Amino acid sequence: MWEQAEGVSRPSQRSIAPGGSLRLSAAESTQAKVLLQASEIGQNGRVLNVDLTLLRDPKRFQEMCFRLARYEFPDAIPLSETWDGGWDVIVFGSRDSGDVVFQCKFTRDLIRAKRKIVASLDSMRKNGRHTARWILCVPVNPSAIFVVWLRKELENRGLDGHVWARSELIARLEQHPDVVDTFFFPVLSELASNFHSEHLELFKLSLDQECEWKQSDDRVLYFAPREIVRSPDLVLDVIVRNTGSLATAVTGIEAEVFDRRQKMHGLPGEGLLFPQITYTVSIQGGKVGIHSAVCEPPVVIKGGNLERFRVRVTDTGFAWNGGLRLTLLAGKVEKLQLPAIRVFT
Repeated sequence: MWEQAEGVSRPSQRSIAPGGSLRLSAAESTQAKVLLQASEIGQNGRVLNVDLTLLRDPKRFQEMCFRLARYEFPDAIPLSETWDGGWDVIVFGSRDSGDVVFQCKFTRDLIRAKRKIVASLDSMRKNGRHTARWILCVPVNPSAIFVVWLRKELENRGLDGHVWARSELIARLEQHPDVVDTFFFPVLSELASNFHSEHLELFKLSLDQECEWKQSDDRVLYFAPREIVRSPDLVLDVIVRNTGSLATAVTGIEAEVFDRRQKMHGLPGEGLLFPQITYTVSIQGGKVGIHSAVCEPPVVIKGGNLERFRVRVTDTGFAWNGGLRLTLLAGKVEKLQLPAIRVFT
């Protein structure tokens, strides 16, 4: 039976609905909705239908959840794999207010994850800290039976818990499209359609091979300088297509720095084979805001053609990490936004 596969014994107050599915009591249905209740989040004009398991790696999923959590909990920090109890992200609170703890489980099979979930819940009772809220992040939507099971486990331990399942995570991704760009642009060709203007569209964005930055994971738009560098400049290789019939000139570049965080550490031609032009834009040490530069000479993209060029981001500074989004300016009003990336200086 389906309820046996869920690994949950059937209480007497439940009944079997037509077709053999298991019907929850009214009280249990209310509990499930409360546990899965999302924050009041606007849609920001984007509607996503993304399979979160496309991340294909628990570390990527945990990092994505951390990025989303930090928008709602600015003091959230990720924990290393050696931290006892399987906690992945935590917001340390005072003795009175308590901690907010996130556990990320990158699995389709929530039933097999029950043992580890229980172990994490039990560990919080042993560490001597007060947990004000426990949040489970999973890439799929759980069954109501699983949610009721989890609610009982939380109640037995006196914990306030919530589930950020697929629907809740998607709602937060819609609110923060920079996180979508960072984690899904490299793996979802459908997202490329988001980066177009009246006449231009992004064909390719990549890290220039000659610059002294690195991309540790080619499926995530995270960039950081190499350990020893002669130049701190971030150089991106851009290919843009003109979808119209008339030539369009790219006349300027904007570089927007946002969600900036201090990160303290030690001080500091022909065809598309090669980009022919490099344009430079300074971000003034990572100052939050929009920084502009003129493209001189402009790159002219003929109707139906592609053009390739580099964008060199200078004065990147040090001891911070944050978001960076480039925008190409064409004509008087046309703008082509490129995917938001994450930089770690």
